[in-house]
Amino acid sequence: MGIVLGVVVVWAVASILIVVEAAKHVDDGANQIAAVHRSLSADQLLSGAPVISLESAESNFASANGLLSSPLLWPIHVLPVLGRQLQSVQDLSMAADQVSRTGVTVVHQSRELLNIPHTEGPERIDALKKLALLASTTHTTLSHIDLGPSQALLGPLARQRSKFVSELSQVQTTLAHTYAAATAVAAILAGPQNYLLLTGNNAEMRSGSGMFLEAGNIAISDGDLHLDGMQPTWSLILPQGAVPVGGDLEARWGFFLPGVDWRNLGLTPQFDVNGELASRMWKAKTGQQVDGVMTLDVAGLQKLLTVTGPVTTANGTVVTAATVDQLLLHDQYVGAGNTTGAFEANRVDELGSMASAMLHALETQPLDLHALANALSATAEGRHLMLWSANPATEAVWRSIGVSGEITDDTLASNVINRGGNKLDQYLSVSNSLHLVSHPGTTSATLTVNLANHTPSGQVEYIAGPNPDLDTHYGEYVGIVNVNLPDDTRDLSVGSGESVVVNGQEGPTLLVGVSVDLLPGASRQVTFHFTLPEHGAMTIMPSARIPPETWTFNGQTFKDAVPRSISW
Repeated sequence: MGIVLGVVVVWAVASILIVVEAAKHVDDGANQIAAVHRSLSADQLLSGAPVISLESAESNFASANGLLSSPLLWPIHVLPVLGRQLQSVQDLSMAADQVSRTGVTVVHQSRELLNIPHTEGPERIDALKKLALLASTTHTTLSHIDLGPSQALLGPLARQRSKFVSELSQVQTTLAHTYAAATAVAAILAGPQNYLLLTGNNAEMRSGSGMFLEAGNIAISDGDLHLDGMQPTWSLILPQGAVPVGGDLEARWGFFLPGVDWRNLGLTPQFDVNGELASRMWKAKTGQQVDGVMTLDVAGLQKLLTVTGPVTTANGTVVTAATVDQLLLHDQYVGAGNTTGAFEANRVDELGSMASAMLHALETQPLDLHALANALSATAEGRHLMLWSANPATEAVWRSIGVSGEITDDTLASNVINRGGNKLDQYLSVSNSLHLVSHPGTTSATLTVNLANHTPSGQVEYIAGPNPDLDTHYGEYVGIVNVNLPDDTRDLSVGSGESVVVNGQEGPTLLVGVSVDLLPGASRQVTFHFTLPEHGAMTIMPSARIPPETWTFNGQTFKDAVPRSISW
């Protein structure tokens, strides 16, 4: 009896040591995967930086799986409760090992793919198709991984399994988006297609974008892009009633005639609405049907210049990532006199020529694709690059990868629309403070928008006014503070004495706009009160301003350069 008891004790101790050692390997592997996930960027992925961590994680998971497969643990499998827990741990460690090995393979294959020369149009299309195939096959591989039992697991193990399933689902979603995006872009590049390019200037803001000041057609065929030339949007104004607007845009902003003047297309932050309207306006003005619409602003050009390096515009100006903001927001308006026509001609020459030079550089120069991927990602996240497609399937892709510029029913946005006919947004600082107080069944909210006009003296009339068509003074900022709130907002009100310009439904959000007027050196607050459900989440939408807006919530301060999810 003593011998049997001794064997059982030795077996139990050995089993415990095996499980403990396996658990350590699993924990080490999970930490390595988490470290890769926290620091992962497109540049790191494509450069192969995560391979060492992924290979180390793979080794740890493989060791854990080997230990957990030891014959010493076989007797545990017959136990009804412990057996299920052990089986789950074994299956999860095996699954994690497979995921790690798949990750290593994908990183290596991505690097090989992007190292293939693709400076010619057909080569670009072929590279995108191969990228789509890699994403698709990886998605299929991961979908066949067995995660083991999901029922009757003990609390800690159930939570660990749920976390693993959630992270694997995120990877699957990313792969699906990559496949869809690569396939869509390859089809567009194959052409023939026409995309309308709108360039926005962040010195004169609309809602969630710079004012669309120039437009031109990009002809796409066999992987090559040709910009037919940019035109100032003031020269493309349409007769009133030529293009019907309709919907919330007409109901909220019809008095600004967005279907007439291209410069008022950005009154709503919904680029899926703006893009569709722009395509009809372009056809009405030029007779040309476009397949999609793209917008790119000054901040987007700055990001792309970090990839291409300096470019030279048609008039011989050399522009770099360090100088493009100063040139397009300010310097292009200096030295041309105070005649509106002269300023318009100068602006078109610089901004339109800049867009052409950038497109040419992206087409013809050897590029660091790792850096380009990061630049495009940051540009899209900040609403500096947005796309709309007339093809519903392609538009769904743009929505899924976050470049459609749409707003959703959980969007929270604060924007200031410039109504002064000047370029003062570069001198207007905007900061937002959100304060929530929970009550049984509801949450009371106060959003305070703080504005300050820092216009310096000595600016030319076209930048700082006074605008000859408006009754304003030098440096006076006249605008509308626009707030979009989640669809479940209730009891909305503004501070005492505020002048409400617009309010009501805007897409899936509730909109309210308040008139503001600030002389140089002045500051003011605009306050919005509303109620929300007791618990929930919102996504703060970037304003696309230069510099970005500041937000303070729950003791944290951050910039709105990228979308930010908050919860309560």
